[in-house]
Amino acid sequence: MTVWHEQQHDPITWEMFLEIDEDVRRDLEIVDGYAVPREQRGREHQKVGTRLSMALENAAVAEMRRSGPGACYETNTEVDVLLWEVPPTARKPDAVLHRCLPDFEQLAAEHVLIAAEVLSTWSERRDRIHKMGEYANAGIPHYWLLSFDKIGAVSIERYALVGGVDRYTHIGTTHRDMGPVAASVTDPFPIEILWEHLEVAPKL
Repeated sequence: MTVWHEQQHDPITWEMFLEIDEDVRRDLEIVDGYAVPREQRGREHQKVGTRLSMALENAAVAEMRRSGPGACYETNTEVDVLLWEVPPTARKPDAVLHRCLPDFEQLAAEHVLIAAEVLSTWSERRDRIHKMGEYANAGIPHYWLLSFDKIGAVSIERYALVGGVDRYTHIGTTHRDMGPVAASVTDPFPIEILWEHLEVAPKL
């Protein structure tokens, strides 16, 4: 295994990044060949990402049942998504909905339908500026940003690639005080998520 040194002087390849010990790599992303530490993530942050992944999975299962053979979708949390290989750049979205892949195949931007990030004090600039630009450039069609409090998700901002351009257009924002529905979309397929699905603690 490659031994990871915090002082990286030269870019590494994607293969070299994958050789970093898995326990160390879990808290790293790679940007233009340089491994960078992920932002701090508290328990509520991680729970909201997990709840969103579960809600997307339920919608994906319902869609596969409707569509029958040939439609296959999966969800993941904090898994490497290879955006491009030269120079190697991969991010770990807090939640990701993607097409099914064989076990041996690397999850890449071309497989992703929705990438979602949970905003926090430590991650907001990276999520709103850097990751938003990278995901758009990589061709990920939908990008969601979630804010949260101790109860759970508070708002969802939805962005999409529209008209063949490589930057996101804001599609809509929902807030928890607007009603029970957190998200109701038809693209990439019908998805309805309630705020209660994204709760991480009892209401105060």
